[in-house]
Amino acid sequence: MNKALQKTGKIVTYLILIAISLFFFFPLLWTFGTSMKPPSEYYSTPPTILPRDPTIVHYIEAFIPWQLERMEETRRYWVEEAAGRAHPITPSIKNSLIVTFLSVMLSLLIGIPSSYALARYKFRGSDNIAFWILSVRMLPPIVAAIPIFLIVNSLGLVDTYPGLIIPYIMLNLPFVVWMMKGFISDIPIEIEEAAQIDGCSRFSSFLRVTLPLCIGGIVATALFCVFITWNEFLFAVILTRTNVQTLTVNLSTFRLDRGILWGMMSATITVAVLPLLFLTFFFQKQLVKGLTAGAIK
Repeated sequence: MNKALQKTGKIVTYLILIAISLFFFFPLLWTFGTSMKPPSEYYSTPPTILPRDPTIVHYIEAFIPWQLERMEETRRYWVEEAAGRAHPITPSIKNSLIVTFLSVMLSLLIGIPSSYALARYKFRGSDNIAFWILSVRMLPPIVAAIPIFLIVNSLGLVDTYPGLIIPYIMLNLPFVVWMMKGFISDIPIEIEEAAQIDGCSRFSSFLRVTLPLCIGGIVATALFCVFITWNEFLFAVILTRTNVQTLTVNLSTFRLDRGILWGMMSATITVAVLPLLFLTFFFQKQLVKGLTAGAIK
């Protein structure tokens, strides 16, 4: 009887998990299906998830729009949808990759030593400093948008990589410090003391002992910072024009006076989601390990 109940419970659990997975996966599937549909199927009745007449014209529109005029079978789509927006999304992808990589790396480079100091050195007000750093992350970004724009504009950094990377470091740094402080605090200090007895300096024990032990936390923190930076829109739309326009800002340009370019927008969204899916897939073990390590005592 107990085995039957356990088996039934497992089946119900799996069914619930499958239903939840489908619920969250459905928007991605719908977006991918729309990216493969011709314009005539956008509002077809009854609506379909997958296209009846699949086409890759929207990906061509997004990446190499100048090739459309050479393709006889896609000219009707060019006339209906692509006119008025004949520039590729490749520069925006490059800008997003550069800004995300540099801002996350610099945030980790600054945040990990800071979190180590807060975790290992106790002094008057150290806990208050940690909470103050976290409170900066609690501040709604819209509150800081205008002051940041005025500062960046006065420095002449609007529409430049430093002008966007520096605010992103400000956005990620509190998260890095708070997350890594928890991971470092969970590592027994006796391990570092043993390394120092064997001849390591404080800095050497930090590099050779502490960092390798919390690599799971570093990966998890870096992934979350990548997600935050890659998907950020507010600062990107305020601090960029055309030279450093990121992918999220580029997505807003698919809304024209005569309507929304659903196919091109869906194709671009599909391309934008792929790097995050690949990162999650390849680093899922480190991500789970990093997320659970801070909760185990």
